[in-house]
Amino acid sequence: MNEEFFFKTNPQKSANKVTINSYMMGSLFLVLSLIITLNPSQFSIAIMYQLVLAIPLLYVSSLAYSKIGYHTENIKYWDTLGWFTNTTGNLFVMNSIGLLTARFDPLLAHIYFYLFVILMIIYTFLNIKNNKGVLYQKLFKLFFLLLIIFFGGLLIL
Repeated sequence: MNEEFFFKTNPQKSANKVTINSYMMGSLFLVLSLIITLNPSQFSIAIMYQLVLAIPLLYVSSLAYSKIGYHTENIKYWDTLGWFTNTTGNLFVMNSIGLLTARFDPLLAHIYFYLFVILMIIYTFLNIKNNKGVLYQKLFKLFFLLLIIFFGGLLIL
């Protein structure tokens, strides 16, 4: 059942991600409702786009990860779709928090983004150090994260 692929499939981890995604989507609906109630013109278009787009990304991620629980063939495709949509959706939320912070304190927003990047580099390094066999997988994931954070957050600051 556990096919070897660039992304290592883990049914238990997939089930946990479905639960987390459900909480994230509920929180995003609440945040977007508050933004619309307060005055959406106070928020940058980049914040709105990323918050709104995070919802379908996280939803599709949940659907893909739920397939892993009961499919025994070709789960690598579901896992890959789940990873890309989950990661992108969560990074859009992270970017939105940084961009929202920049409206009040640009220095704090820069600290937020750079701390996040530094911590993810450390996390990746420790992952690779712990298991040399995941070098390319973890470097790819870090590069993907850095692209989304740079183009969706840091570049917009």
